[in-house]
Amino acid sequence: MKTNKPENSNQKTTEELAKEARVTKEDLQALGPKEANLSHDGGDDEQLIERKRKVDFTGDDLDVPGSELDDEQERIGSEDEENNLYSNADEEEK
Repeated sequence: MKTNKPENSNQKTTEELAKEARVTKEDLQALGPKEANLSHDGGDDEQLIERKRKVDFTGDDLDVPGSELDDEQERIGSEDEENNLYSNADEEEK
């Protein structure tokens, strides 16, 4: 193997740097299992590890005021829940 000698005596060789960069068994043990790559401070991460059900990101169980007002538009694919309250404010003032 060819050794790269540094120009400055304070610099490390490529081989020395590579040796320092190797991950040891002790390093891996200290890091813990990959699937539990969370902070171990006893906070919210612990709740995620110990959860019994998968996390539901759909939001189907959320109660969104006014979301039922555009059900007819939803059927034809033209829903606009974000503006329901804004649009209805003008109608109520008349």
